[in-house]
Amino acid sequence: MSGKLKELRERGLQHAAFREGYNARDALIRMGEMLRDLREAAGLRQEDLAAKIGMSQPAISRLESGFGPRGPEMETIMRFVHGCEADLVLGVKSKKITHEIAAEGKAGLVAPAVFETRM
Repeated sequence: MSGKLKELRERGLQHAAFREGYNARDALIRMGEMLRDLREAAGLRQEDLAAKIGMSQPAISRLESGFGPRGPEMETIMRFVHGCEADLVLGVKSKKITHEIAAEGKAGLVAPAVFETRM
């Protein structure tokens, strides 16, 4: 990242609205990278997965790039994951509880609640 771009990002991160949008976009990009890694580990090309789950190759590419204003719907993520012969596991971790534990100096994290789905 260039110095000017880094400086602009740092200035923007000082504002709550910018920070919220930046973090949301970052989460979509990380999810896309995770989906791409899953597809590659399954030994599938984008074209192969698209044909297998009834999507277009450009749609698979958009998912993997984190493109879009709101991100993919859960059903789309499930189709993608199951097309890679994997299970979707979601975890939820309370920020409040985690911060309280850290503030008290206790080691460890709160175990996330897990929801698993199979088709």
